[in-house]
Amino acid sequence: MNKINLELKHYCKDFKKVRLVLKEIGAKKEVVKNQKDYFFNLSDINKEKLPRLKLRIEGKKQLLVYYERPQFVKGKDTASDVKLYEVKDNQLLSFLVKSLGVKAVVDKKREVWRKTNTVFHIDNVKGVGGIFEIELQKKGSKITEADKKIFKSYQDKLLPFLGPVIKGSNVDLVKPEKRISL
Repeated sequence: MNKINLELKHYCKDFKKVRLVLKEIGAKKEVVKNQKDYFFNLSDINKEKLPRLKLRIEGKKQLLVYYERPQFVKGKDTASDVKLYEVKDNQLLSFLVKSLGVKAVVDKKREVWRKTNTVFHIDNVKGVGGIFEIELQKKGSKITEADKKIFKSYQDKLLPFLGPVIKGSNVDLVKPEKRISL
């Protein structure tokens, strides 16, 4: 599946006010889940788009995710190109570890909120702390001016309760893996 996202990610020390704003704008809490993302080493051919490949494991579910996205900038929406592939092969993780090597592992508890096609993530990332992320998701479509306007309205309401912007990805925040054994 291909999708285009508008995204923004911030540190957040206290999610109480963020949850109140989410309720105020009509977002609904969907689920709380544990995720472990294995990020793999890729070449840095495209320095502007920063390609990343990860295998996300949630219980017995596995999802291979490839995405390209420039660094985040405070107060601006950032488009990312995302490719998703559901995996049912328990050998894939060891294959990717052996062939590409693991850059880092991101272990987190994620609270997912949603309003229409916008997902709000309240994350507690092991070794990092609280992170809040907004993702306006479009499956195979282009981002419209109306999408940008909606995204900006959410940003404006939430920014007063968020910490500094996170320019990169969660993989950039955790300690790199020296070696991983499976």
